[in-house]
This record gives sequence, structure tokens and C-alpha cells, in this order.
Amino acid sequence: MSFRVISTLDVGDESEIPADFTGRVRRSFNGAESYVAWFTAGLLDNPGRTHPAYRRYRSDGQVKYEMYYEQGQLQDPTDHDPAVRGFFANGALHYEEHYRDGKRNDAAGGNPAVSKWRADGTLRHQLRYRNGKRVTGRHSSTN
Repeated sequence: MSFRVISTLDVGDESEIPADFTGRVRRSFNGAESYVAWFTAGLLDNPGRTHPAYRRYRSDGQVKYEMYYEQGQLQDPTDHDPAVRGFFANGALHYEEHYRDGKRNDAAGGNPAVSKWRADGTLRHQLRYRNGKRVTGRHSSTN
């Protein structure tokens, strides 16, 4: 049986985070958790494959958005899952963004780098990127 000791740092300001910190950082505002971030050697880093390095909360405790990082760079955690997800106040998916090596990039499965939905669940638009640069023309779609 093994276990890992996790250092947790509760901060009121980002300047309180040591430059080389490894562990979890929690920041609260007006008594509610504002965000939770995971660091390795001072860089945002996912604590596990299915858990994002950064998760921001609304004042009611609902997730506002979450971001997956590997060694300080935004990175899709799998070929199908996006590095960034944002949610409407009701918890419905608002947007997804795919990244590779810290740059917006279409997903390995061919999904556009950026997809946004309306509150009613219909697709608003999609944008394609390659190595951080927007791809326009017939490979880009907007509704």
C-alpha cells in the first residue's frame, strides 16, 4: 500500500505561491473557493490524467472552467478530451479548446481546436488551428 503526501497551500493572493512549489493551491474569495490549482516545481501540472491542473469555480460552487496542463503548458489530456472546458452557470458545456504543447491545435481525432455552444445546446461556432495559428477557408466553420 502506498500513498502520497500532498502539500496544500491556502492563499489570498498568487504572490504567496513559492516559485518552486509542488502541491495543491486553493484560493478563496468571500468565503467561497475561487479556484484550485496543482503545481509541480512551480509549473501548473495535472495531478492525474482525469483531473485538471486548474479549476475555477463560480461563487455558488459550480465549475466555471477547467484547464489541463503538462509541465506548465496547456495540453489535451487525451486524444479526444480538450485542454480547456468552460461551463454555463447551469453546468451545461459552453466551450472547449484543444491544445498541443501549449498552442491551440485541432484535436488528434480531427475535432476543431475551438467549439462554442449556445445556452440552448446548439453549436454556435467552431474554429480550426494548427500549431497555434488560425486556419481559415474551407477547413474552418462558423455558424
